[in-house]
Amino acid sequence: MKLKEQIAQQPARRRASLPPEERTASYHRVGTRAGMHPEDTPYITTNRTSARRYDLIPYANRGEPLTEELPRQGKHPFFYIGICLAIMVLFLTAYTLIPPALQQWSDDRIYGYPRTYQTDADVGHGGTSHFIALNGHGTIEVLEIPSEPSKANQPRLYIIVRLTNQGADLVPASVSFPDINGDGKPDMQVTIQGGSNPSIWVLFNNGTIFVPKL
Repeated sequence: MKLKEQIAQQPARRRASLPPEERTASYHRVGTRAGMHPEDTPYITTNRTSARRYDLIPYANRGEPLTEELPRQGKHPFFYIGICLAIMVLFLTAYTLIPPALQQWSDDRIYGYPRTYQTDADVGHGGTSHFIALNGHGTIEVLEIPSEPSKANQPRLYIIVRLTNQGADLVPASVSFPDINGDGKPDMQVTIQGGSNPSIWVLFNNGTIFVPKL
């Protein structure tokens, strides 16, 4: 009886005749022999992680284009033609608008508005007279005011010309007194500014007043 009890207490031993691959049975293949399925074989690696190693060299230069760049083509000829036309338009616009604006600014400073020019001259009409050249809404007028008005020598208004062009009220006029016909009496010369081509109007002195012709 003691011998039987000692034999029962000893742990069961594996058969020595079984090959090593069959010593551990598959846990999910019931009724089959161990080692017959690849999943039964553990994956062994010497690295600390079981992640697969990838070659990262091809990804190192991802910033570079994968295809060869085509050579850049030059600008289309129409591009340069458009630039030239734009420059020409700007130049013509500046040439058309800037000079008149500067001229008007200068006339505003010199002649004011309405355009007015004043001077004094002795023309033989009873002493020194005061002359005012005025542009009244496009009508050029010259007013003569004697220094000592009397019944025989009254202020006189001379209508020179009526302007009808655009901006006629902005045209200034000036007056001077050269001897045009050489008779020894100063005549009245009215110069109407018209840009680079001013117009000149002359009234002759008959000793008392100015007249269009003697």
